[in-house]
Amino acid sequence: MTDISAILTAHGEGVLAGISLHATVDAMRRAENDGLSCELIVVLDRPDAITREMFSALPPGGWRTRVEQVDFGDQGMARNHAVGLAAGSHVAFIDADDLWSENWLVEAWKLCGRDPARIIAHPELDWFFQENGNLFFHIDQTDPDFDPLMLRFINCWDALCMAPRKACLEVPFPSRDIDTGFAFEDWQWNCETLEKGYVHRVVPDTIHFKRRRRVSQNIQASGRRALVRRTALFRYDWTPPGCGRARHPQDG
Repeated sequence: MTDISAILTAHGEGVLAGISLHATVDAMRRAENDGLSCELIVVLDRPDAITREMFSALPPGGWRTRVEQVDFGDQGMARNHAVGLAAGSHVAFIDADDLWSENWLVEAWKLCGRDPARIIAHPELDWFFQENGNLFFHIDQTDPDFDPLMLRFINCWDALCMAPRKACLEVPFPSRDIDTGFAFEDWQWNCETLEKGYVHRVVPDTIHFKRRRRVSQNIQASGRRALVRRTALFRYDWTPPGCGRARHPQDG
């Protein structure tokens, strides 16, 4: 039985993908040393030659490794494909230009273990670097100060989470359709999983290091005023389940 499927999706990151790969392997080794069973799934989505070369010789490890090349041109579809290949009870996503803190898999697994069927784990903070240096602190859904209606206006959690594989099968990532004005697949996925009763939790003392490039997908989507597709959260007569504080605007 595999505990964790580490899913790394790559596109055109070039040599940066090699750095992310080694950081992923470091976290997997830490998890294996803690008694967890891991596998590595790499999905190359329309990769350029340099990115493909970064995965031609993977670092050795005592886990199952699978590398597949696809032609989606879509981050969400690449993640969905990887979930379909995964054998783990939980999946953990990483992009090929980002990095996990070495303790991420171990600590996220411990938190998910409190309610394995429902908890989706996020790092305590995202540390953005390169073109934009700032910190983004995730909020725990069970925090009394969390209001689920915030998701109507802002995305509260990053897509690079650890989640039950079942959650990703029940709620697959939506496709990007920026030409018709829709993007932010991670935001929509967060809304839909919350609506299904999954609980987004924060793992203390963990970090994701996220490389912010001058022209990223999120920057492009914001520049084109893209929207998240409508979900149940946009209904004012609906109360989201499983939240620390679920209130309507008229509650004050």
